[in-house]
Amino acid sequence: YSLGKAQRLLAEIGALTTGTAYLHGAMVPITRLYREAGVDMLDTCPVSETDKNHDFSRDLIMAPPSAAGSRWMRRFGEHRTGFASGWMRIRGNRRRRGYDRGFVLSDHADWDELTQTIRDVNPEEVWITHGRDDALARWAELEGYAARPLSLVGYEDEDD
Repeated sequence: YSLGKAQRLLAEIGALTTGTAYLHGAMVPITRLYREAGVDMLDTCPVSETDKNHDFSRDLIMAPPSAAGSRWMRRFGEHRTGFASGWMRIRGNRRRRGYDRGFVLSDHADWDELTQTIRDVNPEEVWITHGRDDALARWAELEGYAARPLSLVGYEDEDD
């Protein structure tokens, strides 16, 4: 969520309005890199750089799912929450997950997009983090690319 999805949302919102979105610290470095690469987005400010008495009641605050229900969220007082995910397309997911609003936004690429991106980028090595990592690693090796699946904390049960 901190890599890609937040920046897509900031770009789309920035095309529609002005103002500032306040970011969880996990989103700051990647958002800065996107901006430096020329991606036009809504203005942002790290929550950590705001005045302690800042009134967030009418502000957009963006955070990864791990922040939901955390101590970090307490500083915002009474607030409404939203979740952007392809999972929001499934009826009842917003309510089951405890969010006030759900926005359908998937960051998944299909096989053709993944393999074409690898060809376009022509990397020395492909690191795979999601899905059928064994299949994509095998395809990459057959195409002459070094590839390796990465084990990410929290994704052990991804295929269950």
